[in-house]
Amino acid sequence: MVEQSDIFFQDPDSAAFAELCNALYQRECLFLAEHGPNQNGLLKRKLKHLHIHVTQSAEQLLNNTSPLTVDRHNASYQAKQSPKSPCTKQTPDVINKYYAQHQTIGAICTVSVNELGMTHLEIDSLDRIDTEKALIHVNKFGWFNTSGQPTDHQGHILNHDGLRHIKLLKPTKANMTAACCGHRWSHSGKILPRVLTMRELRLSFNIKWKGLR
Repeated sequence: MVEQSDIFFQDPDSAAFAELCNALYQRECLFLAEHGPNQNGLLKRKLKHLHIHVTQSAEQLLNNTSPLTVDRHNASYQAKQSPKSPCTKQTPDVINKYYAQHQTIGAICTVSVNELGMTHLEIDSLDRIDTEKALIHVNKFGWFNTSGQPTDHQGHILNHDGLRHIKLLKPTKANMTAACCGHRWSHSGKILPRVLTMRELRLSFNIKWKGLR
């Protein structure tokens, strides 16, 4: 007779699914404990739906169709990291040429974040367009002009305080790979990768890899 404890060992996919769920639960609980909302009601709502986000994300990672490798032990993407951030290859003209023609609500994009001398790319999504002012709004980082510069809602370019610099990037395979894998760089080169938030991980499942170069 098969014992319940033996089920996962008979089905490799079930064992992998359980491992992915465990890694995601541990990671998200730690994130909520350190960065979660202070309001009890909002925190309860996040915890109430956490199991849905975890199981759906585990299923997506288990059935990975992206060109990236999934590390099932820690529920993360893996790919070779370039010596320098791919965002350095994108000029304002390159970015403007792309976004002048490609503005689709719901499209997945990447934003370069340089903070205290360290650079990483984050996954975000385009949620608003102001065609009159030629502005693009992404869900987390706000308004940008079509050259990738952060602006206010009127289109005035925001001044940086010297500690944090952000730039909206043209979607490329290199940018998406770096963002999904949490790759980071400092002035001296590659540093340890960051862990994606649950929001970023779920956005990664909507990346249209076909056609990215």
